[in-house]
Amino acid sequence: MKLAYRELGSGDQAIVILHGLFGAGRNWISIARRLAVSHRILLLDLPNHGESQWTDQLSYELLAQEIKDFLNQQKLKKATLLGHSMGGKIAMTVALTKPELITQLIVVDIAPVKYNHNNLSIISALEAVDLKLVKNRNDADIQLKASIPDETMRGFLLQNLVRFDDGYRWRINIPTLRAGMPNIEGFPAFPEKTSCEHRALFIAGAQSDFIGQCYHNEIYRLFPNARVVLVDNAGHWLHADNPEGFLDYVEKFLDA
Repeated sequence: MKLAYRELGSGDQAIVILHGLFGAGRNWISIARRLAVSHRILLLDLPNHGESQWTDQLSYELLAQEIKDFLNQQKLKKATLLGHSMGGKIAMTVALTKPELITQLIVVDIAPVKYNHNNLSIISALEAVDLKLVKNRNDADIQLKASIPDETMRGFLLQNLVRFDDGYRWRINIPTLRAGMPNIEGFPAFPEKTSCEHRALFIAGAQSDFIGQCYHNEIYRLFPNARVVLVDNAGHWLHADNPEGFLDYVEKFLDA
């Protein structure tokens, strides 16, 4: 599979950024530009998202294999993986199955555990949009408002609505995302003695519960050299809520 990506900056140390569910690489362009001042950045669209190809099945093992293949295609002997949410789980899966491919790991507001979220209700809301009635993005926003009252969340989701011929379509693979959601909300089961010894930074939003204290033991079991930090004034999308606080942790970790 060919993954769509954008490359910024240069340098010996490559950083591969993996976005979250319903997102795309462009969500991280501001962060990428800052890091590209001193690093080579590869900003990916993950499978079933953005401009990358779609798949019929979805699991972290399959997604991690696509990232491994991408690293090989780019002839990257080692890279830093930075993953947010779903992208963080993919990055962790790569680190635990092929640690020789990475130098270090940055995981953004996610833990290696199973969650029970409302992603299926979001998918149902997207499926319910009658695209035949959509003449512009505002038409879709109006249809989504009853199911997704949060304006910021609707704006994020509507980035996936693109003009196609004389109408609009979703550029995320909604059927595969629906079928694979139990896998996406879960995490692969690794043998008890599995671990990744590389340096790892887990960055949590102070107003998010995705990396609660109850998950720390599992983080340290799988990543014994991990450090968990909190970004103030930030929720799950901490890189957007407090980019300076987020970048402060990332840049210090990369420079250590």
